[in-house]
Amino acid sequence: MVIDDLDITTDPQRTAIVLDAFARKGLPVTCLLDPKQGQLQPNSALSHVLREPAESTPGLLQIVPLVAQLGTMTPYFQARAAYEARRALLTSIWRNEDRQPANIATSQTLACDMLPVSTAPAGVRASRIRNVLMRPHVSAQVRPEAWDNGVVRMIGGQRIRLQSPQTAYSFPKNPNVEQVYYLSAQDFSQLPLAGLEASASAFAAQILQPRGDHWPSAILASDMQFRDAYAYQRYVGVHFILKPDATARDQEVLKSFRQELANEGLPSSHGVDASVGSSPHYWINLKGQASNNPSKTQAPLMDASSPSRRTNAVGGYGQAIELTGKHEAGLSARNTLKLSTVEIQNVKTVEETLQASMGAADSVLSIPAGILQSKAHQKVLKNALHRIRDDGISQVTSLPDYARHVVPTDAYTTHFRRTEAYRPQIAKPPQVPSVKERRLLMEDAKVAWSYFEQWTNPKTGLCPATANFSASHLRLHETVTMWDVGSHIFALMAAADLELITAQTFQRAIRKLLPNIAGRRSQGRLLPQGWIATNKKKWGNRNFDGCDAGRLLAALYNLDTHPLAKGLATSTVTSWDLEDIVKDGVIHSVEEGVLTSTFRSHCAHYAAWAFRTWGIEAQSPYEVFQGKSSSDGQIALLEVCGHIGPLGAEPLLMEALEFGMSPESAYLADVLFAAQLEEYEETGRLICVSEGPINSTPWFLYQGLQFDALDRVWATDTVAGLEEHRSEAFRDEHLSVSSKAAYLWSAYKDHPLSDKLLSFVREKARTPYGFASSINEKTGEPSRTYSDINTNAVILQSIAARLTQEG
Repeated sequence: MVIDDLDITTDPQRTAIVLDAFARKGLPVTCLLDPKQGQLQPNSALSHVLREPAESTPGLLQIVPLVAQLGTMTPYFQARAAYEARRALLTSIWRNEDRQPANIATSQTLACDMLPVSTAPAGVRASRIRNVLMRPHVSAQVRPEAWDNGVVRMIGGQRIRLQSPQTAYSFPKNPNVEQVYYLSAQDFSQLPLAGLEASASAFAAQILQPRGDHWPSAILASDMQFRDAYAYQRYVGVHFILKPDATARDQEVLKSFRQELANEGLPSSHGVDASVGSSPHYWINLKGQASNNPSKTQAPLMDASSPSRRTNAVGGYGQAIELTGKHEAGLSARNTLKLSTVEIQNVKTVEETLQASMGAADSVLSIPAGILQSKAHQKVLKNALHRIRDDGISQVTSLPDYARHVVPTDAYTTHFRRTEAYRPQIAKPPQVPSVKERRLLMEDAKVAWSYFEQWTNPKTGLCPATANFSASHLRLHETVTMWDVGSHIFALMAAADLELITAQTFQRAIRKLLPNIAGRRSQGRLLPQGWIATNKKKWGNRNFDGCDAGRLLAALYNLDTHPLAKGLATSTVTSWDLEDIVKDGVIHSVEEGVLTSTFRSHCAHYAAWAFRTWGIEAQSPYEVFQGKSSSDGQIALLEVCGHIGPLGAEPLLMEALEFGMSPESAYLADVLFAAQLEEYEETGRLICVSEGPINSTPWFLYQGLQFDALDRVWATDTVAGLEEHRSEAFRDEHLSVSSKAAYLWSAYKDHPLSDKLLSFVREKARTPYGFASSINEKTGEPSRTYSDINTNAVILQSIAARLTQEG
């Protein structure tokens, strides 16, 4: 029996009458409360109405937190939501946690809304949840689910309204699954106050009456798990605590006893408790060489704003854990897995202490190693652990294995943990190049600039997007997007900064180029065009690309602030009606007169920054950090990227060169680089992904790290979005090292992998007219007679950034 819709608008008097009537009839009730809805306080009348029976008759009333959207969440955020909801529930009902009833503090139940499609409850056990009620908005057939992680989810139920005492309710006579009945507290006001008790009593009596061959057994939601069909099991971690000043003999006794336990099928772990006035903290490895002994973290583990971090061995993905009381168990905002711990001081009462403190919930037995000095104590403890193991519900395990069983793990947490593991060694910004490296970079710059020298049209000042200059077939792609034009402007600025061209040549080139992007008026809007011809003046289409415009605006902002071109771009930009294509903060493209959102794309963040530099506010899908802890924000960002698609170096790293890196892009750059580094260290493959042209069909390819895949997946996609272009076979054939991405990494990260990528491209990708766009990973061959404007522009940008940085 479940009562929901309890909030600050609920009539406390009517609720009290119904609860009292049910209690008198012996009908257990589970009350759902959304702690975020209405901010219920302990001194409120409703809190008192719920608190009093929860304390006095805990077997007849249980308060369960409601997380309405749990079914939409990934494992990490399921664990986080469960942790926060239980804490908020307790503090909204009780002022003092010491008064919280044991059945509330150790509750393993959570409720959420029933949805047409729901994610698996894979993360809730980390916050000690074993039962999930999915409440229906209208009556729906009950569908119980038992999940491999030991969680039971009860979907659906019958919605009922209290009626007059004479009403005969309709209930299933011989149901083959559990039944869940829901009453809304908001409906209690529909009955006369004087008759409410009688109505509630009559309803309770009918619920408890035998129906056909079925004798109903009314239970609290927390008891669902214990039905025979679900074979309830719990983890009991056995962990010994050594004092920091433990002697060699203390350690030897512990080692010998743990071996004795292991020989009898009782795993355990041990750790040193160096904490002073705080709970023990440990680090558990989740990948690679697993140990049954957690490593001790330094105290304090972390500051309030930082995620759990530890300088690990490479590939040492891990999880910070804390041994804590039952009130605090779960996954905290700092990404610390807090495990319910029972501290054992008397070996003679191990089972009683466990039962009194945690009931049948998962828990860790924290045992001081000092009590093992007595052989008699060792025997008593070992016998107690045998009885716990053999009680029919307990699985005895070590602390690390316990943590590995319950910690949320999916694609996003895997990327997060990899990045945390590698972050200490990838944090250095690029250093000032040596004399030798400066010489090599200048040679590279001249190669990249040769593309523009060779192919720029002298009449328009524009440069073709791509050039195929094979001996048998010269072909120029003589149209450019606004992205291409933006790259051309950046190339001109870099060439001037590197003194590849004179100031006068630079200024003439810019003045020739700018009139080509004056734009075209369509539907009353003057906007830069989707594409323009490079061999004709003022020739292009009527479309507009919001992402490409971001690249152009970034270039024009940098141009407008360049010493040789101050203010030169302002009149062009201010003539455009850019505000008209930003709707509710979202940048739109215009395709055949129809506005299309650019928000679900990796260019949206970069474009938003570019628009803002010109005073036009725009939203970014990446900006999810505000109001979240560091870990919560970073995993939320990974999930956003998972919904968008594979992430490559472009335009991610361009932001660093053109605006300075935002926190969101800086984090994603670490995620991408860590994955590329891990790939190289584990397989020897040089991965350097970005977008760019290829010299065969489908001609243009997006390459990147796929965030919603559990392993490292270097995904491919195309403008057409065809499934064949996303297949593993297509990836194997076309995955390439991006030449421009290698130079971007060299300008952003000081790391041996950056140096290796740069050397690889420098050796392989030079052509007579710029750098080859890419080097095929399978064949090791570059597109020798194929180059493009963006590759060479970005290489020039990156080299200029390195050679003009201050020492």
